[in-house]
Amino acid sequence: MARAPKFSPLAMCVAAATLSGTAAPAEAQSVDYAALRDDPEIENGVLIVAIGDMIQEACPSFEDRRARAIPFLLGLAGRARDLGYTDDEIRAYIDDDTEKARVRARAVQWFAQQGGSPDTPESICEIARAEIDAGSSIGRLIRER
Repeated sequence: MARAPKFSPLAMCVAAATLSGTAAPAEAQSVDYAALRDDPEIENGVLIVAIGDMIQEACPSFEDRRARAIPFLLGLAGRARDLGYTDDEIRAYIDDDTEKARVRARAVQWFAQQGGSPDTPESICEIARAEIDAGSSIGRLIRER
């Protein structure tokens, strides 16, 4: 059976904000993301999402739990709005290649601290199972089919 295309939960959050009518048309602009990077709730939340995405990339039997992921992501978007960012700026942050690379590097580092590596997908899957068993923030947002 073909697997459905994977959409990052973060992308789903942006789509939800856009579809709800809260987003304005996109504008090209330079945005300082320091407040997002420096906010522990945002930074940890984005890291959790990146870890979840890496689990889904490495382990085809895992998927996000959208009923839990969407409220989590909407909460992060709300926190970003509380910090003064617009929906367009939040979308730009999510799409920013430099930010994606920075967060992915942190996720790779997190996996290494847990004894895993993206080079060995089964290690990622084992860590994912342990996170689910522990009921961690990561484990609550994913499931194994």
